[in-house]
Amino acid sequence: MLIPTVMFTVVAVFSFIALSMVHKFYRGSGGSFSKAQEEWTTGAWKNPHVQQAAQNAAMGAAQGAMNQPQTQYSATPNYTYSNEM
Repeated sequence: MLIPTVMFTVVAVFSFIALSMVHKFYRGSGGSFSKAQEEWTTGAWKNPHVQQAAQNAAMGAAQGAMNQPQTQYSATPNYTYSNEM
């Protein structure tokens, strides 16, 4: 019971550190809530170049998933044992 407690505490501490680093980076870059709202309303996804790039990436991923090579394993082995001792 002590190990999960310690692990949870470690993960919580690392999460807090990561969150504070992201917050510091965001604030250091001049970010603000009003700026984020403005970027959200005029989002980059409305840019045709970004839309085309996202579409190409999605199509490439789908085609890659459909063209997976056949498995390299042989047929299922047959383990026939004789009853001789």
